[in-house]
Amino acid sequence: MKARPSVRIAVSSLRHPLLRRFREAWRRGELTEDGCCAVEGQHLLEEAFRSPVEVVALLAAQSAEAQLARFEAANPSAGSGQVGRIRSYVTSDRIFRALAPTETPQGLAALVRLATPPLESALVSRPAALAVALIGLQDPGNLGTILRSLEAFGGAACLLGPDSVSPYNPKAVRASAGSLFRVPVYRGVASDKILDLARRHGLQAVALAPRASLALNQLDLTKPTVFFIGREGSGLPDDLLKQADRVARIPLAAGVESLNAAMAASLALYEAARQRGFKE
Repeated sequence: MKARPSVRIAVSSLRHPLLRRFREAWRRGELTEDGCCAVEGQHLLEEAFRSPVEVVALLAAQSAEAQLARFEAANPSAGSGQVGRIRSYVTSDRIFRALAPTETPQGLAALVRLATPPLESALVSRPAALAVALIGLQDPGNLGTILRSLEAFGGAACLLGPDSVSPYNPKAVRASAGSLFRVPVYRGVASDKILDLARRHGLQAVALAPRASLALNQLDLTKPTVFFIGREGSGLPDDLLKQADRVARIPLAAGVESLNAAMAASLALYEAARQRGFKE
């Protein structure tokens, strides 16, 4: 499919509506008003173009115009989900640095509109669904890492409790390394609703707790499963531990009390994948 040329526009003011969209999205760690996620860096742009998302606009610093041209030449690429033309914007290096959420920006950014299927369809999309429910998670780096592990080990969805960190926080987006574009994320889902959904769709609810009597590798994780992971430091609330189908710990060497949320979730997902005969 022959790529259509992009439309490139020069931007010289921080007051430009597009730059205000980037600035607000990065400052708040949220989507723009029209539902776009702001991403920065060459790797994340490459991941967006190979994912089933819509790249709405590209932004480059003047020093990165050569890299921008390569993305323009590849638009739209077969199977990327792109339609029509993408507008490209170029601004000064000074303005880009003032906008970017990183200390040493690469000079490339994009607005990306994610495609998220209905929650219930994501939970039943595979014969043995595997999901993670994060209750009160606060660290954006942990969230991004968990999304990356979900994709690596065949996870179907990430459910976030009402007081969990935003998946669109710039640090979470970077830590996901592009998995945010491919793993469905559902925000503001209360734990009782997650438990109800799990029971209606035949998923066992497994809560991870460092002092549980059962070890994770003692459970049958070939069944459809949703892992519950709690807030850094305090873990899961007692009422949820009582309602879960199973409460399990990750076996650790003597003297080690617990692991951080991202490590615990990653090991749990790997154990489930291992039991299911995971192959690369």
